[in-house]
Amino acid sequence: MGRSYDQFCPAARALDVVGGRWALLIVRELLLGPRRYTDLAEGLPGIGPNVLAERLRELREAGILVRAKLPPPAATTVYELTALGVALRPVVDELTRWGLRLLDVPPRPGERFRIGWLLSCVRACFRPELARGVSETYEFTVDGDTFHLRVEDGALDARHGPAGGAAAACAVTTDLATFVALGAGVLDVGEALGRGLARVGGGPGAVAALGRAVAVVGANLDDTGGRHGIIGAVGASFRPEAVRGVHETYGFRLDEFAFHARVEDGTLHMRPGAADDADVTLVTDLATLLSLGTGVLSLERAFAAGAATATGDPGAGLRMATAFGVPLTDADVDTGTAAGA
Repeated sequence: MGRSYDQFCPAARALDVVGGRWALLIVRELLLGPRRYTDLAEGLPGIGPNVLAERLRELREAGILVRAKLPPPAATTVYELTALGVALRPVVDELTRWGLRLLDVPPRPGERFRIGWLLSCVRACFRPELARGVSETYEFTVDGDTFHLRVEDGALDARHGPAGGAAAACAVTTDLATFVALGAGVLDVGEALGRGLARVGGGPGAVAALGRAVAVVGANLDDTGGRHGIIGAVGASFRPEAVRGVHETYGFRLDEFAFHARVEDGTLHMRPGAADDADVTLVTDLATLLSLGTGVLSLERAFAAGAATATGDPGAGLRMATAFGVPLTDADVDTGTAAGA
C-alpha cells in the first residue's frame, strides 16, 4: 500500500489503506455495483492503466474488494466490494455531501462528468424518513445511461444498469436537465410527460411510481420551502425574508429547458417553462446552476468565467440572487453584474 503513517490509530490505519490517490474513487464506482476493468477505466477518466491495476491489487490485498466472475450469459470478470468495502458507503456519502461545498467555481476546461457521479449525489442526499414503508425499484435511462434505484423501507441502493430481475415500478427515459429538474422540484411529473421531456413505462401504476421516486430522492418544495434539491443545490436556498414586499418573476434557462419563479411578497411559486413577463432571466449550464444553488459560487465569478449570462433588470437580478442565497460580491452590487451588465 505504499508508505505508511506508522501510527497505531484507526484513522491513520484507514488512510494507509484507502488514502492513496484514486482508491476512494474506485470504491465510489464499486458502490454502484460490480464493474469490469474497462468499466472502471471509463468511469475514472485520467487514471492510467498501470495505476488502476496497482490500486486494484492493493485494495484486493487489503480485503476491500475481490475479483469475481458473473454467471452466464455474461461470464465476465468483474471487481466487487467485500463487506469491508461496502462499510465505506457512509464515508463516501459524507465525503460527497461535504464536497458539494467545494464546487465554488464552474467546471474547469477538461473536467468530465459521468452519470455515476450524479448517482453518488443522489445517494448522499437521500432522505430515508420519506421512504418508510416504501419497497420499490425505479429504473432511469438518462442521456443513454441506464441505472436503477432500489428503495426498501427507508434504505436506498443505487446501481448501474437496468433493474434486471427486480421488476421496476417505473422505467423512465429522459435527459440530464429534466432528471435534475424533476428532482429539484422545478418540474412536476405530469408536465415533464406532457411536454415529452420524459417517457415512462412499467404498467398502469408507473406514473404514480415515478411520483413516489421524486418524493423520496428529490425535493418537496411544499415541505421544504425549496431548501432541499436532488443534490442539495437547485432551488436549495430560497429566503422569503429577503424578498418581503417584492413582486417579481425570475426566469432560468438551461440549454433547451426553462423554468421560472414568481416571488410574491416572500412567497415562492416555481413553474416549468419560460415566463414572458420575467424581470430577469439567467442563462447558464447545469453545473454552474448547481454551484450557484449551493451558495458557493458568486454571480461575479460565474459571469467572469463566461459560464452564465442574464438579461433584464439589473436590480431584479440582484434581488433574485439574494432570494436564492447566491453570494454577491461588491462588484455585483456596484456594477449590476447580476443582469450581465
